[in-house]
Amino acid sequence: MKNKITHPVLIIWFAIVMLLLLSSVKLPIIPYLNSYRNIDLLKDIKPSDKKPVIAARAKMPAADIKTIAPGSNVIDSSLIADYADDTLIMMKAFYKKLNSLKTAKGKVRIAYFGDSFIEGDYITGELRNKLQQIYGGNGIGFVPVQSIVADDYVSIKFNNNTSWTDYNFHDNPQKYSLGLMGHVFYSKGDSWCQYSSLNKKFECINLYTGKTPDSSATIALEKDGQKKDIVVNNDGIINQTILNCGTPVNRFKLSCANTSLPLYGISIEDSAGVYVDNYGFRGNTGLLSLQIPDDVMKEFNTYFKYDLIIIHYGLNVIEHGQTNYEWFNRTMCKLINKVKSDYPGVPILLISASDVAYNEKGTYITDPGVPLLVKQQNEIAQKNKVAFWNLYYSMGGENTIANWVEGDTVYAYKDYMHVNERGADKVAGIFLNKLLQPRKN
Repeated sequence: MKNKITHPVLIIWFAIVMLLLLSSVKLPIIPYLNSYRNIDLLKDIKPSDKKPVIAARAKMPAADIKTIAPGSNVIDSSLIADYADDTLIMMKAFYKKLNSLKTAKGKVRIAYFGDSFIEGDYITGELRNKLQQIYGGNGIGFVPVQSIVADDYVSIKFNNNTSWTDYNFHDNPQKYSLGLMGHVFYSKGDSWCQYSSLNKKFECINLYTGKTPDSSATIALEKDGQKKDIVVNNDGIINQTILNCGTPVNRFKLSCANTSLPLYGISIEDSAGVYVDNYGFRGNTGLLSLQIPDDVMKEFNTYFKYDLIIIHYGLNVIEHGQTNYEWFNRTMCKLINKVKSDYPGVPILLISASDVAYNEKGTYITDPGVPLLVKQQNEIAQKNKVAFWNLYYSMGGENTIANWVEGDTVYAYKDYMHVNERGADKVAGIFLNKLLQPRKN
């Protein structure tokens, strides 16, 4: 038999040579496919003139952020600016509903649409916890059947077997109606998902499914060891089936054998308080969210009755060297108009991109495209008469993400883009502080 001991070595050398060749190729900028990065195999060993003092970074060639703060009538540009026709009329409705929880029993619900910056309940988890501490509430709100970042959730633990088919923004050949998170799940015949509480017990548990030809479709429910078959509701495009109400539960498991039943997810909540639903989808620039059918958006709201819609994209829009964001302007205007149509009268808050850095001769500094994009997002909010919050400015502005990566306390990952758990808590704290400070005229 021929000796093949040298084959692995040859394969490794071939891979190294290919990566070195790719490192010398500059990929083109494609606005709708801008989440990739150029390969640089030798980046970490190239000579560096990086300065040890982070504060000594070079200034950005782009305009200073102070010149692009929200409208001139906003004294503090880190506050939330409302560009509705009548001053603060949209956000006033939200604040009024929120403040009513201090004296009367009720529920306030927020939908937070975003990308990988909030994926895994980052930002939203801490925001929800802080709001519930002030205004009440118990539960995470909407959670999908499965998630590639399920391990990142800190308030609950959930897992599933691999017998689900996940149709989503990137893989939906049958053109099934996708849910608010950009997914719909179908069983392969023996699928299950399980949810466990990591702090407070679950109170109200609701299942959300789509329309199925099987009028008597069932799911098997196991709550703290007790098993029961439940016939799911099947009257509308989106259907709610109550799985638990009033009896605290530590753990529950759903099993589904029906292959024609569309499942979107479950909601864990209580009869009162504040709930923040996380609809994060990595790589989304907002363009993908236009795929969610209008009737699905409207039907979900018959159950959730949202009091505020947050739209937070931009992380995947920034690509070094890109200065024209007109395509993003058009996308956001379409998305805002879609949300206005599907959620009439509900306040909309547009949140700007966060800081993103790139490597400039060994030193990470804010990408010049960031303030340009933030300026455009502010203009989008003004043009569409919705509220706007400048996250980039509020988190510290220029070179913040580099300081968060390289400072004594680390708040962000070394991709110089995403915050870690500590950074997510920090951003949530800043946001809550601004959210509870409506601008006075």
